[in-house]
Amino acid sequence: MKAMFVRLKSSFMLFIFSMGLIIGGQTLAQAETIEDEKAILISKLAKYVGWPAKAEQRNFVIGVYKDEEKYEYFTNFFENKGVKGKDISVRAVSTLSDAKNVHILYVSSPNQKRSLNLIERLIGDSPVLLITEDSINLPLTMVDISLDKEESKIDFKVVEANILDAKLTMPDLSYLADNKESGEVLSVSPTFALKSQRAKELSSLKSKIERQESTLSELNKTLTLSKESSQKYYIALQQKEERLEAVQQDNAKKSEKIKSIDEKLKRLETQFNEQKELLEQNQQVSATEVDGNNEETDTPPIELSTELNDELQVQNEALEKQNQALKKQNKIQNSSVIALTKAVEESKGQTSFKMLFYVFLIIAIIALIAAYMMWKKAKDSASQATVPSKNEDSQLLVAREEQLIKSENFAAIGYIASDITYAVGLSLDDLQAKLETAGDTNNTETLKPIVTLLTNFNLIAADQDDTSPQSFDVIAYIQKMMMLYEFEFSQSDIVYNYSGEKALNIKSVPSYIALILLNIVNNSLKHGFNNNGNGKIALKVEKGLKGGARITYSDDGKGMNKATLEQVFTPFFTTQSSRGYVGIGMSTTYNLVKNKLAADIKIDSQEGKGTTVTITLP
Repeated sequence: MKAMFVRLKSSFMLFIFSMGLIIGGQTLAQAETIEDEKAILISKLAKYVGWPAKAEQRNFVIGVYKDEEKYEYFTNFFENKGVKGKDISVRAVSTLSDAKNVHILYVSSPNQKRSLNLIERLIGDSPVLLITEDSINLPLTMVDISLDKEESKIDFKVVEANILDAKLTMPDLSYLADNKESGEVLSVSPTFALKSQRAKELSSLKSKIERQESTLSELNKTLTLSKESSQKYYIALQQKEERLEAVQQDNAKKSEKIKSIDEKLKRLETQFNEQKELLEQNQQVSATEVDGNNEETDTPPIELSTELNDELQVQNEALEKQNQALKKQNKIQNSSVIALTKAVEESKGQTSFKMLFYVFLIIAIIALIAAYMMWKKAKDSASQATVPSKNEDSQLLVAREEQLIKSENFAAIGYIASDITYAVGLSLDDLQAKLETAGDTNNTETLKPIVTLLTNFNLIAADQDDTSPQSFDVIAYIQKMMMLYEFEFSQSDIVYNYSGEKALNIKSVPSYIALILLNIVNNSLKHGFNNNGNGKIALKVEKGLKGGARITYSDDGKGMNKATLEQVFTPFFTTQSSRGYVGIGMSTTYNLVKNKLAADIKIDSQEGKGTTVTITLP
């Protein structure tokens, strides 16, 4: 019985404890809900009440007067939140001077003496919105919050007279009485949003750097493999040159041998002719002697004629043997000549490519010297030109600019170089055809890039004389033009990348487009990379919104400051006049784009961040 009583007592105590927990939990949850509603009401007041301009601060400040628990709650509730484009900060207020520097002052115990003293001195003196809890003296408050215990919700009263004295603008109370959540009332703190954005940007930048490092590592591996391959190819080329020199020396020896055989044949032919003439003379003498003896007697001449015939027969047999020997020597000589001719032709097939390469190298040097002389001449002409005065005839200024533009065009394209390379291209075409016929695939594949380069250069150079609009594939044309810079890019460590459309037909003037890109690329090489290379160039071609094409060119060079960018299209403006630059490349480009092609050009650049040129063709 006693044990049963103990069990009933334990069960009752457990029941009482459980009910206490449930009631306590409900009370705590209800208290937290009420505190949330108070914080939401303060959020609405912060959003909809208007403060005078002199009360504006960098942050929106909510003050809590001597209530540590409320201060901690508001600090957590308003963390990383903002209102009216400002960060919300919560401060603990204990003095009047602190209270005057807030937008909203929350007093949870307004009926205490010190609180009443602070409120009396604050009201009407500062533009501060005063919020109290269960105030028994409403004239000494602006917004008083109380708890409706029957409905378990908060209620508030507004003293508009005190609000107007503080020069605050109170909104319609319907804005404060709605059921919106705080997440809809307040916004994210601008500082927190900025930090989040910067964190994302930093993460994105780190990922980009990691990708670039990975790409750079792959490029280094590719470069190492390319160097090894180039070294092997160079060694193989040296070996071929050594074998070619050996064949040439062997051909020289054979040529000397053929010459000696020719001289020997000539000597034998001379001896044969002498012996033949001697034989004919002997026959004539013998015939004369026989005729004379026949007139004197009939018998003795018979014996003499027989002896002479025997002697002549012996000489004829000897001459016949010499003839046969000469024929054999001629056959031997002919076979030697044929074999030597074949060997010479084979050696020519092997040496022609090398000889033509050196010829092409010499011609290219001559062409570059000629182009440099023309460029120097254009530069000297531009440097001698004086700046026109205000009263100078505008037609004369236009004529001078046109003359300088033509000089720059000649320097950029190099007509002399194009004439020479055209002739070299024809010779290389013939050589390529012969190599293909002979089945020499190695030299044919080696020769193809040179033939393609010369063909593209001659095509673009020939287009400079044609300024009539025509339909063409602008992508293929630009790729051919950029191929002319492959050697320059590889020597200067410049990475070129193309993206965009693979084919796009437009109607425009190819020569103008080529010259525009030549000027832009040269501007990157001379100014963007300061003639030192080691950079990146990107080109993108897209289809325009209303037809035509949109060309976007960019480099990661040193860029331009604002002053340089404003004058980049001004004729004769250059930042490197000490190097002899005239400063009409970009003005020429602007003239071609705007006046010749009726297109649009835009340049964006920042110092130290590269340059982007956007050309929109109609």
